[in-house]
Amino acid sequence: MRLSLAVTLISVLGLAAGFLEVAAFSRTTQLVRCESPRSVADAVRNTRLCAALQSGDGVLVIGGTGGVGQLVTQKLAAAAYDVRVASRDPARAAAVLANDNVRVVSLDLLSATPADLDAALQGTAAVVISVGTTAFPTMKWRGGNTPQAIDQEAVTNIAQSARTVPGLKKVVLLTSVGVDRTGEMPFLILNLFGVLDAKKAGEQAVVDAAVHSGFEYAIIRPGRLVGGPYTNPDVAKLLQVQGGAENGVDVQPGDSLLGDCKRDACAEAVVQCLINEECRNVDFSIASNDQPALTNEAWNQAFRSMTR
Repeated sequence: MRLSLAVTLISVLGLAAGFLEVAAFSRTTQLVRCESPRSVADAVRNTRLCAALQSGDGVLVIGGTGGVGQLVTQKLAAAAYDVRVASRDPARAAAVLANDNVRVVSLDLLSATPADLDAALQGTAAVVISVGTTAFPTMKWRGGNTPQAIDQEAVTNIAQSARTVPGLKKVVLLTSVGVDRTGEMPFLILNLFGVLDAKKAGEQAVVDAAVHSGFEYAIIRPGRLVGGPYTNPDVAKLLQVQGGAENGVDVQPGDSLLGDCKRDACAEAVVQCLINEECRNVDFSIASNDQPALTNEAWNQAFRSMTR
C-alpha cells in the first residue's frame, strides 16, 4: 500500500510541472498557395488551404521561452515564417532564444490591457499559446502567477483579443491531458488547486472565440513533458528524463491518453497544426512512443479522423 501511494505521488509530482509547459520540421513539407477561386469547388478548397500557414506568414508565440515554446520558435524560424515571441522580459527572451530571425515583443500576461494584447497580436496569421505555471503553490506563484491567472484569465484575454485580428487563420493552444478526467487518478490530485479546471476554461475561451470570429483552432493536450529544454523544476528535470531516441507519438481525439511526451515531439505537433491543411478545429491528446516520428501523411490522416 505504501509503495503504491509513493509511486502515485511521484507520478503526480512529475505531471504537475511537466504538463504545464507545454520530430524536427520536415524540409519536404509542401507550402500551400491560395488562388483566386474559379468555382464553388475552388472556393471550398481555398477555405481549407488558406487556413494553413504559408511561407512568410506572421506567427506570435506566447510562452516562447518555455521548453516547448523554444522548440516551436526554432522550427518556425527555420522554415522562414515571420516569428515573434511575446515575453514579460524581452532582454532575457532574446538571450534565451539567440535567434536573429525571431523578434521579441514585450507582453506581461498578468498586467496586459486589452490594448496591449491587441498590439501584440496585430499582423499575425497564427498564434501559439504555450503558457502555464506549477500545479501546486510554489515560488512561481509569486506576484499572482497562479493557474487561474495564467491558464484561465490570461488565455481568455488572449482569445478575446484574437477575435479582432484581421486575417487571423489559427490559434494553437497547449494544455494538458486530464482536463476532462479530473475525477480520476492521478488527475484528482493534480487538480487539487484547480490547474486542470483553469486549463479547461482557457480551452473553452479559445473555442468560443473561434466560433465567434471564424479563425480555426487546435488544442493539444500533451502528457508529462520530458526531454530538453528543461525549464520547470520537476522530476523529469531532476532525473534528466529524455523520453527515448525516437519522436513517435500516439495521437487520440479528446482527452484519453496518459504517459510522457517529448518536448520536441510536442513542438512538432504544434507545427503540424499550423501548416497542415487537414488540421481544422481539433482537440487531441498526445503521448510519446518508441516508434519513428509520424510522416506528413500520417498527420494528415490523424487530423482527418478527428476534424469536426
